[in-house]
Amino acid sequence: MVERRTRWYQSLTFRLLTIFWLLILLTAAAAFSVILYLARPPGSEPMSEEFNRSLAPILTHPSSAGLLQPGRLLVGQYRLIAVEREQWEFTPGLSQREIAAAVQVYSHAEPVQLVVGDSVYAGPLDSNEGAVVVSRPATASELAAVQESQADRDFLPRLLLLSAIASFIGALILGWWFVRPLKQLRNATRQVAAGVAEPNLKRLPRRRDELGELARTLQRTALDLATSRDAQRRLLSDVSHELRSPVGRLQVALDLLETPELRQNRNYKQLHKDIYRLGMIIDSILWLSRLENGLEKLVKDQVDVQALLRELKDDLDYFYIAQLGEEGWRGRIELPSGQLEPVATDPVLLRMIVENLVRNAFQYGPLDGVVTIHAFADKETFTLQIRDQGPGAPEEKLAKLFEPFYRGDPSRHHGAGVGLGLALCQRAVAILGGQIHARNHPDGGLEVSVEFPR
Repeated sequence: MVERRTRWYQSLTFRLLTIFWLLILLTAAAAFSVILYLARPPGSEPMSEEFNRSLAPILTHPSSAGLLQPGRLLVGQYRLIAVEREQWEFTPGLSQREIAAAVQVYSHAEPVQLVVGDSVYAGPLDSNEGAVVVSRPATASELAAVQESQADRDFLPRLLLLSAIASFIGALILGWWFVRPLKQLRNATRQVAAGVAEPNLKRLPRRRDELGELARTLQRTALDLATSRDAQRRLLSDVSHELRSPVGRLQVALDLLETPELRQNRNYKQLHKDIYRLGMIIDSILWLSRLENGLEKLVKDQVDVQALLRELKDDLDYFYIAQLGEEGWRGRIELPSGQLEPVATDPVLLRMIVENLVRNAFQYGPLDGVVTIHAFADKETFTLQIRDQGPGAPEEKLAKLFEPFYRGDPSRHHGAGVGLGLALCQRAVAILGGQIHARNHPDGGLEVSVEFPR
């Protein structure tokens, strides 16, 4: 299948950059607009003719020379605010806002008036002392006009808040639009890791951007992995099944040839041991294959763990006493001393798990080592711990112990198998809904803990 390439205008990168740019542009434009509007000086308008009619005769009369002092009433309610002689002189007690307004009025080429507080500043006016700025109380109509203008200014904080809210909502939409498909891909990846051949990606593969490409790639990868996994399992099962028949015939033929003299023959005993071990390996491979393919049905029952452990010990006694003798085997396995409550689980799987762990402990422990089994339970879980007296395992390799066919360093262990025992236990524990992990015990030896739900 030919993969469709993402066009530049369909690119997720292009879309994200565009949306981010628009959001930043919107926020910046709103912020700059507010700043410029709030920093804008109060509006001025051409000076009313009444100022000239009322003040011109006084300001330009020769008798006013030396009498124009800031703060002085000139006529009626007209007051002198500022006068420019060698330098600016202002009415004492003016606020910074009033001084700035007087300077603003003076800076105009033509006479203007400006409402400041409840007064009207006007200027510049010519006088015998130089240019002056005067004031008078504002009328009701002038104050009403100022209040109307102030209402427009009160809208600006709302505009700023509105732009912030719009940017926040846009960011949420962008985050949801971008994170939602990532969550779908995350969940689908977990499904692939769990062995699902067709992960649930919903409509994600129909997208034409990079996320759509990733979803389609993940679909193909999941299918390829499932196909490869199924082929590997079928091959393992078929090969093991084909090997089982000739090994079974070898065991029967060897039993038929057995005589009292052959029982004492070293080569015969080694052949018998190797055929038995080969049968155990094939049975383990078949169990592993059947568990992974879901061919084994989980049948839970109330299992007497104490009786199961005693039965296992009797079977091991029968097997190892024949090899090591009663004196060489006695006391090599220690069972829990307390009474154990029944556990709801599959007895076949539980027996297989414990037996594999115990046999593994004997294989990797010393020739005369002891394997100890501890068991304890609470309201929710039941835990088994199997510990040997061997050298343990390097910390960085503990997690690999449960990988199929991993054996660590078999040259250092007298009875190393093929690395299927712990892998088989891990599969069986997972079917029972439990957990298994290994650690190096502080007092020495490897300890494997298996935890089951009650």
